[in-house]
Amino acid sequence: MKLVIVDRAKMATFERMRGLFANDPDVMVLWDRRGTEERRHQRLLPHVPEQRVQERRRLMKSFGGRGFIVIDIADEKTARH
Repeated sequence: MKLVIVDRAKMATFERMRGLFANDPDVMVLWDRRGTEERRHQRLLPHVPEQRVQERRRLMKSFGGRGFIVIDIADEKTARH
């Protein structure tokens, strides 16, 4: 399975990717949601020190000027081999 994560500022890229992979059950096209939920949540609560682990930050990919990222997700069949 592949995830295609599109920059929220790239509506045309999102629509193009969604059209390209509309009939492919192994590809899911999603909007990038990094930061939005956390910021919204922080406005509702008093200041709480950040609790994220450093390793998680290293997993964050950049769009590299393309407007989207492709991430391969291993399914149960391929993960066992």
